[in-house]
Amino acid sequence: MMRWLAMLLSVCVVTGCGRGAPSASEEGGNTAPEASAAVHAEASGSVTEPRVSRLEALRPESMPEGFALVTEPRRFEFPRDHGPHPEYRHEWWYVTGHLDAANGEQFGFELTFFRFALKPLAASPAVVPQSAWRARQIYMAHFAVTDLDRGRFHAAERFSRDALALSGAEAEPFRVWLEDWSLGEASGQEPASGLAASSGKARSWRLHARDAGYEFDLELRSDSTPVLNGDAGFSRKSAEPGAASYYYSMPRMSTHGRIVRDGRTFDVNGFSWLDREWGSGSLGGDQQGWDWFALQLDDGSALMFYALRKRNGERDAHSAGTWVSPDGVTKALSSDDVQIEVKDFWTSPRGGRYPARWQLHVPSLALDVDVRPRMQDQELDLSTRYWEGAATIEGTRAARPVGGRAYVELVGYAAAPDDPVN
Repeated sequence: MMRWLAMLLSVCVVTGCGRGAPSASEEGGNTAPEASAAVHAEASGSVTEPRVSRLEALRPESMPEGFALVTEPRRFEFPRDHGPHPEYRHEWWYVTGHLDAANGEQFGFELTFFRFALKPLAASPAVVPQSAWRARQIYMAHFAVTDLDRGRFHAAERFSRDALALSGAEAEPFRVWLEDWSLGEASGQEPASGLAASSGKARSWRLHARDAGYEFDLELRSDSTPVLNGDAGFSRKSAEPGAASYYYSMPRMSTHGRIVRDGRTFDVNGFSWLDREWGSGSLGGDQQGWDWFALQLDDGSALMFYALRKRNGERDAHSAGTWVSPDGVTKALSSDDVQIEVKDFWTSPRGGRYPARWQLHVPSLALDVDVRPRMQDQELDLSTRYWEGAATIEGTRAARPVGGRAYVELVGYAAAPDDPVN
């Protein structure tokens, strides 16, 4: 779903770039890793922007001119669209997954890369002072682990400029990275061609991240084409001009590899979900946050839905989602198509009250499922605070029992809308 909040806040609160401290919800573990090099914007010095409220940073008036806007559907081109789109202000590569170890232990994980442009491509003069540190983009990444058998949640954050190969993204072969955290095509593969290339199938991708005693080295593969959300990939978020993104998902990527935890290696298998969005838009003036659901059902189907919330707590009519049948047929879902009833709540020890169990009902699909977090505290206490975690699914589809696993993201609950950035 849309992650403008985290990306914008990274520029508002960070005067340097490097590795963030572990989440306050972690039990035990290491202290904050060492810092990396300082951030500089262009050739002029540090990134500095005024402190702003959490959501006012997303309003249309806060968006500088000169970036390309998402205003209508487009034709997606793969593998190029797996890579970066620097003419737009922001974009992200968002992977979540559920993994089962050979010994029976279970893990959830999140690895997300954000790209944030400091200036439009045409903003700088033709002749400028040259510096190896010069950059017009900043990357941020989040890595989180839900260690279910230990009852432990760990989250970490990194920032870096797009310079000196510290971070970046490439289209062919696809790769996005920040220091030694990375997602991209596995080496040693023959380049895809013809229909295989244009379809956007992932072929074989590698994911790597490590922090505080955890190291993930995984291979991800999808045998289906990317799912275009919204109107053929055009996803409108409000009635504001340009308040939209280009959005596709790869909801069921078979995943295998290894996890190292405190020096012990686990062979793991499971499924991952990739979300991709880019644009230059903002939240609507009356929007306060969102709840995003990514459901992988055990009958082979999948459902993505984001519920945008207004300041008064009501759902915004631009909320939407996508259903993917077991045979790959997709169906766009409007806000009216999906009913969500909150069944429980969790209060964060760091402040804020989150929904903590949901009943999702989609009459047109005869789907009625209960979604429960696998752990209550899966809150990422980073430059911005939000909840994103592993959950289970239990219910019925077409009057038959169905189960599965899910990831849920909850944004806008940690503080009041007008609270300043901490």
